Amino acid sequence: MSRASWLGLLTAALLVASSTTVVDAAEGPTGGRPTGSALLGGPGAGSAHDRLVPAGTRPFAGIRRWEADLNTRQAVAGPPSPVAGEPEPSPQVWSVALRAVDRAGQPAVDGQSGYAVYDLQTARQVAFGRFAPDTVVELPAGRYAVRATIVTPASADRAESSTMALRPEITVAGPVDVVLDARPARRVTVRLADVDAVPVSASVTVLQEASNGRFVRHEFGDVNFDDRPVFVTPTAGRADTTSYVYTVWQGAAGLYNLVHRTAGRVPDRLDLRVRRADLAAVRTRYAAQTTEACGGTYIGPIYRNGPATLSFGTSFALPTRRTEYYLPDPEVAWYTEFAQAADCGFAELDVQTGAPRTYHRAGASEEIWNAAPLTPAVAGPAGEPLATRDGDVVTARVPLYSDTQRRRVDFGGPYVGVTGSLALTAADMTPCVSATFEPLSCVVPPGTRDFRLTASARRDVPWSALSTRSETTWMFRTGTGTGRLPLIGTRYDLRLDDYNRAPAGRPFGFTVTTDPPVPAATLSASTDGGVTWRTVALTPSRDGWRALVANPVKGGVSLRFTATDSSGSTVTQQVNDAYLVD
Repeated sequence: MSRASWLGLLTAALLVASSTTVVDAAEGPTGGRPTGSALLGGPGAGSAHDRLVPAGTRPFAGIRRWEADLNTRQAVAGPPSPVAGEPEPSPQVWSVALRAVDRAGQPAVDGQSGYAVYDLQTARQVAFGRFAPDTVVELPAGRYAVRATIVTPASADRAESSTMALRPEITVAGPVDVVLDARPARRVTVRLADVDAVPVSASVTVLQEASNGRFVRHEFGDVNFDDRPVFVTPTAGRADTTSYVYTVWQGAAGLYNLVHRTAGRVPDRLDLRVRRADLAAVRTRYAAQTTEACGGTYIGPIYRNGPATLSFGTSFALPTRRTEYYLPDPEVAWYTEFAQAADCGFAELDVQTGAPRTYHRAGASEEIWNAAPLTPAVAGPAGEPLATRDGDVVTARVPLYSDTQRRRVDFGGPYVGVTGSLALTAADMTPCVSATFEPLSCVVPPGTRDFRLTASARRDVPWSALSTRSETTWMFRTGTGTGRLPLIGTRYDLRLDDYNRAPAGRPFGFTVTTDPPVPAATLSASTDGGVTWRTVALTPSRDGWRALVANPVKGGVSLRFTATDSSGSTVTQQVNDAYLVD
């Protein structure tokens, strides 16, 4: 997959994930220092031409900035169209004079300080720009929030600093003078006690809920709060406001991801402290697909209206193990985007993501990424169906190389090094085919009939010797209507080593699960690349079906699984080189 492809898919995946229930995970060598910083919230932030782009010299190393303004992510209905032949009425507007004062008490007209104005009815940004000696904006009557980014120059007794000054609400019913003063602002500091780690990324976000239920997002960030002092003005208590301070730290013991949330206001005290004992510690294993490669992650928080503007990326040799720490908070979810490639340039790569997770309390848990077998997914990270019918249109996206963990999916086609097709067929229907594994959108005959959806692929990539050939066929019956297609999903739990290998020359037990559970299933195994097959006995278990395979002394093991659910839908899946032995 190319970088452009996964950037677009990540945007869609996070928008879905940020609006869904997340998993309670409470029970359960990194890249270098970033080469630059991103100062958010200045003039122009949130303009319509902004896009999602990664910052820094390469992906999966350092700070990535979401350029898209999340305040305008959802379209807002405009005023009704005028009746034909009648002139469009022009609302009365009023002059709003904006003046900024820096922390030294001087006018902030340095060419760096700027402002943004938001309508508290719709959450839309309605004005932005740089401060001038006579800054005036014209606004209709209404309620507005104003944010300023104020730069205070360095002097003999202070370093240059940045301030996010907020006026959470102004009422415009006539001419208004608005002063945004950096002097009452409080410095933001975060400290990790008893931890040998350095801060590498930081941001402050203030969310305000508008009258229509959407959110104004005031956001401000930098590499860290030590290198450049950052200040934020406190606010009075407001039921519509929540503030977040997000910092990332790297140390020998792991990666630390902290969000301090304050509901109802921006607090007077922003000098924050946390101990390692206060954190959820996730011992995370990033497996290799049988060969050494480069892995990378972006980990970032999801707030009430979507992901934070900044996330922090690391790259590392595969396989690797590290501990990832999170400050527990039931109102903050965390996403991980994992990639792998032949080298850390990530010119060609595979990418996976999973369901966002929340951490309710401190404690230890474990997680694994990239565990084989790699098989197609039929549901997304939030459990949303990936194959649906709406009237007589069937759409289907089939991520072919999703790992074994629940709600974990790859980003789908087009893939690097993969040939084959995704095809939907039925009687009296021209086959609907995607030769690149990009999503299908097929017009199907009306009425109820039997369908066949087949994903057949050959894979040759330098970072993997797994799933070299796979074919999955779903047979199901559906009629005109709207809803998910009854595809049976399969997952395996093999407990392989860090290179996705099982012990050689001995019996090897594992579990196969299906969604939905099925009353009947068969399994065969091959040790010669799928030339000959031997039936494997399946024993029903609480989690699905228990299998016992006689592993060869070397090479790979291929698996062929079939299942039929209670409604008569079937799945037949063959995965060559599902895992290797050692």
